Amino acid sequence: MSREDPQLRIRLPIELKEKIEVTAKENGRSMNAEIVQRLESSFPGEINTDDLIPAKEAMQIANNAREGLKEIIFKRTFAEINKKVKLGHSIFNVELSDLDLDGLLDDIDTVLQPTFDKLEELGYHIPESVIDVSGFLVEIPPSK
Repeated sequence: MSREDPQLRIRLPIELKEKIEVTAKENGRSMNAEIVQRLESSFPGEINTDDLIPAKEAMQIANNAREGLKEIIFKRTFAEINKKVKLGHSIFNVELSDLDLDGLLDDIDTVLQPTFDKLEELGYHIPESVIDVSGFLVEIPPSK
């Protein structure tokens, strides 16, 4: 967007203005950029050339997202264990279906491996028969 683009003054309810401010900050955009983005997305079927992502950039975004998934899964796993062990559980179901991992079938092991490595290092058991994109089980092995 350039300074030559037309300007438009509008009145907003204070609550809406505050929502836009918060969302813009969360998305790392100015309020103007946030409003323009939301307006553009309200016209389905039209593709803005600014929204076209080159393959190299798309791959970088996907790689960054995979790294973020590793951290989310790690934190979720240990939060579940910490919560359930206090209730007397020794088997823990780590639910991942909300992460929509179906598209990562080739990379699912890569995303799960850091968590599995730490679990095994700490003495937990992960039954391979119950690992899929929707989640996995973790067990405390019986004492010998």
